[in-house]
Amino acid sequence: MQVIHCTEAQLDVLAALFNDYRIFYEQKSDLPGCRAFIQQNIEQQRSKLFLLMSDGGQPVAFSQLYPAICSLSMRPYCYLSDLYVIESERNKGYARCLMNYLKEHFTEVGAQRLTLDTATSNRAAQSLYESLGYVREDVYITYHQMLG
Repeated sequence: MQVIHCTEAQLDVLAALFNDYRIFYEQKSDLPGCRAFIQQNIEQQRSKLFLLMSDGGQPVAFSQLYPAICSLSMRPYCYLSDLYVIESERNKGYARCLMNYLKEHFTEVGAQRLTLDTATSNRAAQSLYESLGYVREDVYITYHQMLG
């Protein structure tokens, strides 16, 4: 397996995976919108994108992380917004491999932590994250106010 730090060279593959990811979370398919969104993130360096390739060289998973700063620790951290493994390749260790890579990579670049959310119904993801040592938040309560 190989992890690629993505550039515009992987844009089409990323857009397709991101579209599938959004469909998984019950959004309508919008490949042109996904492509434009990912392209903007790459061009403006808003996010870090990683693509996991199988031993056979096929793209099987991707992740997208957004940099942030923790005021209390006064250190950078990364918010893991998106992680997706194509349906036919699930339960083969790809998500675990990608998560381990991200932990190693962001530790090396000095991030304080990786933070993520997942749907309350996504028990498979919760099980994976907890098996990797992620701790479910029980100190802070998250609020949202939708603006548009």
